[in-house]
Amino acid sequence: MKYFKNIYRFALLFVALNITVLASLQGQGNNSILFKAMEDEMNRSKTELTLPNSPSPFFVAYTVGDISYTSVISSKGTTIYTKVSPKERLHSVNLYVGDSKFSSDYAYSGNGILTTSMTVTENNYDQLRRSFWQTSDIAYKMAVEVFNSKQNAIKSANLTEQEKNLPDMLPLAKTVVNTDQYIQNLATNKYEELANKLSAELAKYNSVFDSRVEIDAIVSNYHYISTEGTKTVEPAGYVAVTFKGKVRNAKGQVLRDEEVLYSKSFETLPAENELTLVAAKYAAKLTALINSSEMEEYYLGPVLFIEDAAAQILAENLISPAGVFAYRRPIQVMATAGRPENVSARRDIKALEERINKKVIDSRISVKNMTDSKTFGDTPLIGYYSIDAQGVIPQKETSLIENGILRNLLSTRVPTKTSSASTGSLRYGVRPRAIPLEVAPGNLIISVKEGTTTEQLKKDLIKAAIEEGLDYAYIVKKIANQTDQYIYKVFVKDGSEILVTGAEVTPVPLTKLKRVLGLNQNQKIYNYLYQGTVPVSVVYPDGILIEDIEINRKPVNVQKDSPLIVKK
Repeated sequence: MKYFKNIYRFALLFVALNITVLASLQGQGNNSILFKAMEDEMNRSKTELTLPNSPSPFFVAYTVGDISYTSVISSKGTTIYTKVSPKERLHSVNLYVGDSKFSSDYAYSGNGILTTSMTVTENNYDQLRRSFWQTSDIAYKMAVEVFNSKQNAIKSANLTEQEKNLPDMLPLAKTVVNTDQYIQNLATNKYEELANKLSAELAKYNSVFDSRVEIDAIVSNYHYISTEGTKTVEPAGYVAVTFKGKVRNAKGQVLRDEEVLYSKSFETLPAENELTLVAAKYAAKLTALINSSEMEEYYLGPVLFIEDAAAQILAENLISPAGVFAYRRPIQVMATAGRPENVSARRDIKALEERINKKVIDSRISVKNMTDSKTFGDTPLIGYYSIDAQGVIPQKETSLIENGILRNLLSTRVPTKTSSASTGSLRYGVRPRAIPLEVAPGNLIISVKEGTTTEQLKKDLIKAAIEEGLDYAYIVKKIANQTDQYIYKVFVKDGSEILVTGAEVTPVPLTKLKRVLGLNQNQKIYNYLYQGTVPVSVVYPDGILIEDIEINRKPVNVQKDSPLIVKK
């Protein structure tokens, strides 16, 4: 009987102690319980997970994303849709078996071994531990299967001996502990008020129909912890203001356009009067499409890309796995505990890495990546960040291309044939119900030496067209689908311009940029979401004159109105 009394007293003492610990953790801040659950489960996974005749985990990291977002749509000065999401919490686990020389990492993408999982939003220690425990156990089983599959697959993989002998993970140069939280202003009433004012401005243009203004805001706080001692909270988020509308020309063709303005937060958006001017300019451009002409024939010749079109060409060629990113070819593996990442699309990438220390772009162009710049001049940038998704403090400035010569690449902790150190470039993206990770720059600064002006570039365009015996050339301001783009036909006789529709510009590869006819010395800023998730800013020359560009004729369909049915 005395034995059972002692057991009972011990149980009461244990419960009281746990209550005291949890109360203490609650008092330490909003994320202390979360980090405690992550750390305890991580240590258990590292020391206790084992299978017979199988390697043990050598690296474990957890990422937990707390995500909030709101969306507002307004038309003609009235809010027609509002959504405010409850906080979502997701987590992923990176668990590798083996060692840093040869591990269960096969995709080299930085993503977790399993797809992202939803977890409890409350900071309840027991529930969090249970959620992490379930994921970790499956992740370990899958890591063992992948490790064994990789050992067999690498023997016959289409890789050089150098690639086969590369280690799988670089050591962490410095352990970071930073757990400060970040809160985005998601006050819905402010978004509604602004959207209503901007949509009322669009409504002043009678020829524009289905006009609307959408404001979307999202913020994610990414909590990261690893067995290397890293413990961080990294915020990611943006606010997007989108203008949409349609017009109909004399042929009955419906032409549409949309323009998106990105900001890091609501507070860094342009002032309301500036946004009103943006809305007015957008509506005026859209109205101009009513009197546009349809492209008549196929074109091959010089083209001047300015404004968004110049930014799009540079961004698509430089910011991609085939651009200024270090690249490691993945290995196809098999597993039954979970679904391996689909690596088929990444196996055949023609990496720019093969051209290191060689010319890859026009000799007047230099490119660098900057990760801590919040503005360029007086204009806010959206690409800055303080730590990447592998716990690496990013290099503040990395020179990538110098006078056309590729010098360096953006890299992660996965070594490649030319990269033996991380630039801290595995970035968090933002998307509801996801923890997207992508290799990406912060702010990509593209500069030009010996550039010229827009006026001179137009003169050079006309001169190049005359030399090829052409009666006209083209200026492209925006590349999109067949209606929401701006392409201008320029007549060589007098330099006059007309807006055309029904045209399709063929993709412009990087090889076309190796020698261009002219570059603008003036720089502009292009903010966008790389892969639809990672906020990136590109500072670019506002004009690139390129020869031998194809523009195909692609007629716009006529959208007929439905007949009215009158009941008698």
